[in-house]
Amino acid sequence: MNMTNRHRGIMAVQANGAIFAQLHASVAEFKAAHQSQLDVISRDLDQMNAKLAAMQIGGAGDANGTNTELRQASAAVTDFLRSGKPDAMLNLQPRGAMTTDSAPDGGFTVPTQIDGMIQNQLIALSPMRTACGGGILVGTSDYKKLINRRGATAGWVGERDPRGETETPLLGEIVPPMGEVYAYPSVTQWAVDDSQFDLSSFVQENVVDEFNLQEGQAFATGDGLKKPRGFLTVTMSADGDGARPFGTWQFVKTGSASGFLSTAPGDALIDLVYAVKPQYRTGPNVGWQMNSATAGIVRKFKDGEGRYIWQESLTAGEPALLCGFPVWLNEDMPDVAANALPIAFGNWRAGYLIVDRIGTRIVRDPYTKPGWLRLYISKRVGGAPADSRAIKFLKIAA
Repeated sequence: MNMTNRHRGIMAVQANGAIFAQLHASVAEFKAAHQSQLDVISRDLDQMNAKLAAMQIGGAGDANGTNTELRQASAAVTDFLRSGKPDAMLNLQPRGAMTTDSAPDGGFTVPTQIDGMIQNQLIALSPMRTACGGGILVGTSDYKKLINRRGATAGWVGERDPRGETETPLLGEIVPPMGEVYAYPSVTQWAVDDSQFDLSSFVQENVVDEFNLQEGQAFATGDGLKKPRGFLTVTMSADGDGARPFGTWQFVKTGSASGFLSTAPGDALIDLVYAVKPQYRTGPNVGWQMNSATAGIVRKFKDGEGRYIWQESLTAGEPALLCGFPVWLNEDMPDVAANALPIAFGNWRAGYLIVDRIGTRIVRDPYTKPGWLRLYISKRVGGAPADSRAIKFLKIAA
């Protein structure tokens, strides 16, 4: 070898030696900088091994009281964490299957899903507003309605006959009792913000339905104290229109003390229809009211030819017909029982007065109680029996 080549070799060795020295210095510097972290990792691995050995989960213990499977699992985990090689983990058997019915074993991974549609329990709303043609919106709670009771008289005379004084018509005054039906629910602002539903609208809709139930009950059985007076609370009499005083309802008996006659039970219904004068038996607001239990009884009545007198509606949403008049099911009507009044018939627009001072009012209050949303929902409504000749009742009596 000539001197030139030997010189080049010496220079290459020196250069490589310098590179190796730099690499060694870098490794030493890295190890020194991260030695504390490596010590922490090593300590954590040792602690985990000790805990795993102490837990002794599953498997049969050996003669020394230790768990062979657990030691193998611990060693495999340690080897995997230190080397990064998964080979040691392949032969391990799982402790148990992951399932969704156990939260720690996998149930936490399954998201909870709430149906986006809330199924409402159906409620039977009163048909009174439909039967009465809605309500009258009034500008003051001091509202009165005058009823023309007639009573005017007239006579025949000749050309030269004296004219005597005749009777003037009479007026009746109806003052419907009024009251305020209200609700004051509250929900937390967090519930409003975090709910996947429009929670405030949901509460409002439920309250409005409850208002309808409350006013329907008051129209039927209300005592008139801070609420409407119900049509079932009026004095009843068997006397006809010319004999009983104004403001008293007339009833027709079924002929049986416990229900209807076994022979021709529908005759009582026909008697009830024609107890109402012809002038009241015209118009869209003439019809029957009874509850579902009573309707189930009347639905089976037949005429002398064996035909049902109840005619089911052929149009969705339209009421059935009984003796040619619509039937409105009102669950606030009483059941068939001795001395009960389970069926009413007549002109409901003329016979019962519904007044509304103000429609449903909703006040949102997020200030009175911080963190809560309060909803004050109210409605002022009144009602009272009006023309006592317009509606008649069927009484269970002999």
